[in-house]
Amino acid sequence: MQDIDPGRIRRILVREVNWLGDATLTLPALEALDRRFPEAEITVLAKPWVGGLFAGHPAVDQNIEYRSEDAHRGVHGRWRLARAVWRDGFDLAVVFPNSLDSALIPWLARIPRRVGYPTDGRRWLLTHPIPDPSPSAGRHQVERYLHIVRALGGDGAGRLHLPVTRTAREGARRLLRGHGITPGDLIVAVNPGSIYGSAKRWPAVRFAAVADGLAESSGARIVLIGSEAERQILAQVADRMRRPAVNLGGQSDLATLVGLLERSSLLVSNDTGAMHIAVAVGTPVVAVFGPTDAEATGPLGPGGRIVREPVPCSPCLLRECPIDHRCMTRISVEQVLQAACVLLDRPHASHLTPHGHPAAFLDRDGTIIEDLGYLGDPASIRFIPGAVDALRALQRAGYRLVLVTNQAGVARGLITETDVRRVNERLAALLEEAGVHLDGIYSCPHHPEHGPPEYRRDCDCRKPKPGMVRQAVSDLDLDPGRSVVLGDHASDAALALAFPGMRGVLLRTGHGAGEWEKIRDGALPRPEYVADDLRAAVEWFLARAGERDALTSPPA
Repeated sequence: MQDIDPGRIRRILVREVNWLGDATLTLPALEALDRRFPEAEITVLAKPWVGGLFAGHPAVDQNIEYRSEDAHRGVHGRWRLARAVWRDGFDLAVVFPNSLDSALIPWLARIPRRVGYPTDGRRWLLTHPIPDPSPSAGRHQVERYLHIVRALGGDGAGRLHLPVTRTAREGARRLLRGHGITPGDLIVAVNPGSIYGSAKRWPAVRFAAVADGLAESSGARIVLIGSEAERQILAQVADRMRRPAVNLGGQSDLATLVGLLERSSLLVSNDTGAMHIAVAVGTPVVAVFGPTDAEATGPLGPGGRIVREPVPCSPCLLRECPIDHRCMTRISVEQVLQAACVLLDRPHASHLTPHGHPAAFLDRDGTIIEDLGYLGDPASIRFIPGAVDALRALQRAGYRLVLVTNQAGVARGLITETDVRRVNERLAALLEEAGVHLDGIYSCPHHPEHGPPEYRRDCDCRKPKPGMVRQAVSDLDLDPGRSVVLGDHASDAALALAFPGMRGVLLRTGHGAGEWEKIRDGALPRPEYVADDLRAAVEWFLARAGERDALTSPPA
């Protein structure tokens, strides 16, 4: 690095990373670069959705937009950008991303000193390749960016700090005022989306339960934040809340988002860019982590709390979960709510909602869809006549719909967990098209006598044991005493016995006709009610649920 003397460097080009969260993690490296080259002018080359992060930052003098989708698309677009960069006469290029493309523009622009990691086959594009840092340097991504600047003689700590401009604060104030939020209101921001993929998303219904708990314990106004593409996810959270929330999806530019996060007293989020921005502006964060590596990309500093459940397949870094999303579904509302209350310095809010939502716990095969054996092909799904109408009736009556299904075919080697997931996802999609939303899907792949060790066990989740229902009650804020379980096996109806007040109904569809014969012969216990199909069962249950509500409601 002898020829990279601060006295000889007048202009520096920094090729920035392409994602907002990663760009936020480069801030300590930019500050260290500015201290190392105090006389140099630093220009950031960044995608449009990232560049605004550096507007007004004291370490950055200029910003060049890298418009790879239009103006700089393809070979001619890259040449056009490279010529513009060449005319600016840079002495040094610092390349933060690892891709070949990110090093190409500095090379085409003939910048004489080009520094970065020699990844993705781009060693020949760099004049000063930097060896990967040793494990002792720290696993967090912020340290990888700092390591590049340290190789240039710079130094600094991995603390995030983002100055908030007056424009950002005024934009946030105007937006909040337009939704009836005053300067004296306590704000909790909730970010339930993730552009990266569905694997990083904790279920929307659980975000709703946490938001309700915080609103009830602290009187906070709940503000849902996300991009235009995430508005549907935000709407799902708002629809499932008991308290009103402000949906700001797609309504804020980057500067206004920075101002909103600074104005908030807490952010509850998946692993997203907003999480890192909140840390950088001093706002406490509760971050739900599943498939990503919390040690590498978790929130930095004392104001960050990570909630995760360690499972053998995490971190997998996949965009979509190929099995049952266990790294996320095992994280309960209680865990996230408790961490949030600690950061808000409020008493734990769980005691404020002793009565959760009523629910219908439903078997799948032989109850909602035809039982074709161990179903592994989503294209083979066939609804039992009247089943979708019955689910609509339950949903209109205010019942959460939760699928609980034994899938011992996995243990027997006849289907895989991926098959189960694909069938369940297709079933949920078909029901959504019909106006029915499944609030939760739980499946048990185990068998007490068959299969390899990981599946051959006497688990607590295989019906008639209550594990799946207990998990759903915790996850989804449900009241089992006002709920019902419906299925075509006596073991389905028997689930109700574990929960005082829950009703159990056997259907004669699927295996139900054979089960009914065994019940009449005394070989199986008799459930509370036996119905011809799901529609008849729902009619019976809703009529009696209305009677029970009338008996237990206080007089007007």
